[in-house]
Amino acid sequence: MGTRLTLGVDDTDSPHGMCTTYVMYRIIGRLRELGCRLVGFPRLVRLNPVCPHKTRGNAALSATFLLPEGMSPEEAHTEALGVVLDLAEVRERRTNPALVSYSGEQVPEDVVEFSREAVKRMVSVSRAVHLIKRHGMLATAINGPQGLVGALSAVGYDFPSGYTYELIAYRVKEMRGTERRVERESVFAMDRAFSGCTFDNVDREYGEVRITPHTPCPVLLGIRGTDHRCLPRALGSLRVDEPVEGWVIYKTNQATDDHIVEIGSIGELEPYTSVKIRARVSGMPEVSRGGHAFVEVSDGSGSVRLAAYEPTKSFRNVILKLRPGDEVVSYGSYRPSPGEPPTINLERIEVLGVATYGRPSNPRCPVCGSRMKSEGRGKGYSCEACGYTSRLAEKELLVEERELVAGTYEVPARARRHLSRPIGLSVLRGKSLIDDMAIQDLSEIYK
Repeated sequence: MGTRLTLGVDDTDSPHGMCTTYVMYRIIGRLRELGCRLVGFPRLVRLNPVCPHKTRGNAALSATFLLPEGMSPEEAHTEALGVVLDLAEVRERRTNPALVSYSGEQVPEDVVEFSREAVKRMVSVSRAVHLIKRHGMLATAINGPQGLVGALSAVGYDFPSGYTYELIAYRVKEMRGTERRVERESVFAMDRAFSGCTFDNVDREYGEVRITPHTPCPVLLGIRGTDHRCLPRALGSLRVDEPVEGWVIYKTNQATDDHIVEIGSIGELEPYTSVKIRARVSGMPEVSRGGHAFVEVSDGSGSVRLAAYEPTKSFRNVILKLRPGDEVVSYGSYRPSPGEPPTINLERIEVLGVATYGRPSNPRCPVCGSRMKSEGRGKGYSCEACGYTSRLAEKELLVEERELVAGTYEVPARARRHLSRPIGLSVLRGKSLIDDMAIQDLSEIYK
């Protein structure tokens, strides 16, 4: 075999259809036909979830190949580009498909660093273009250069916070846009049978199936897991009443919390990032007309509002039970909105300590036990029930019996971001056994 080539692709979809994972699935198929060998797993990289330029799921894809003798990187790039041009939603002006190819054994460290930042922060197109030129990469951008950011990031991503897997099965063209025919009860049965190696298949609290999207894209379903070997068996256990074009298992940064930036104070908040911040509750929670729950937290550097929006359902109850003085660690995204106070959209919250909280109340009558009435500032209190009066009586603190206990609380599966790690999930670390191997038999990860 000849040259080692890594291809990255991004931004091929639109609200009307297509999916970049499917484009990569088809690129793998095309290059295999030409004698290329896949090295390790293809990779699905979720980028910064609060980037204002993000695509529907903000996923970029990459795969590494060993080219056959006689095939140049330029030829492989051209073949992959043909697949992109054939499938991408290029007629949509806001769709900016891009393909980047790097030829070499080790991706340069500055490209790896760029890809890590693209998951956590805003990165510029100009920086992506600079790196592509600096390292002599092949690159093609359509409808503008924005897609180069994701394509390059997929080439360089090294899973610094660990990884999981996702098996994605695809629909035949004739079925796209119709209701997906995956029997609901079989998904719940699969979730029970494979609970040790798959996750987020369903939201049991709300009875929702989570593996099937609701868009007209080519994806039939996606099963996430921590053991790639169990995913084909999980797929096989489902009752699917429509033809399946094929499937592929991606190595992915989903459910790793890799998007979270830990900051030391509220004053360090950076727009369009997802943060972890420790602070104290400084106000009473409120509910807006739309059913969203808010509460303010503060530290020595400033204050910020925490939000549990209506789609988080029961998670809002946790926010409504917070009281001033409670100590919390908040995980969520900060995306400035004109006319709104700085707000963190919560994904998870750790309650470290529950404060004693009470509200001032008129004193009780020492004679009959009734609540007394104030006679005015400095005039004391009187009891309407028995007539007792006192100028020395003072308000007392009516301590609230707290229902909230210290612990970690998360949004339901139905509202969880791709990158957010469910409580208790252990992600994989280091390289998998086949990451550096040219795969001879793809049947376990690609069909």
